[in-house]
Amino acid sequence: MPQKTPQIELRWRDENYGSVYAVAAFRNYAGTFDWSEPTHQRFRGCLKRAGFAFHYGRCSYIATKGERAERKRALCDELAAAGFEIICGDVREGQ
Repeated sequence: MPQKTPQIELRWRDENYGSVYAVAAFRNYAGTFDWSEPTHQRFRGCLKRAGFAFHYGRCSYIATKGERAERKRALCDELAAAGFEIICGDVREGQ
C-alpha cells in the first residue's frame, strides 16, 4: 500500500494576551491520529528547527523569538522539506 503524504493545517493565531508573548502561533486541525511515530518525530523536528514549541495552556504551537513572518516561513519550509502537505496556512510565495 502506498504511503499517504501527511497533511497539516496551519491555523495561524494571535496568542499575545495574558502572560504569553508569541511571535507566531498556530493550531493544527488536520487529523494527526493516523500519523506513524516516525511522522510525528519528523513533525516535532520541524517545529524545533523552526523555533516552535507546544504551549499546553493555549493548546497552540508557539514561537516566542524572531520575527513573525520569518518564523511562519521557516515552519512552512521545514514542513515542505520533510514531505508534509500544507493544506491551509502556507505562507510561502505562490503556495
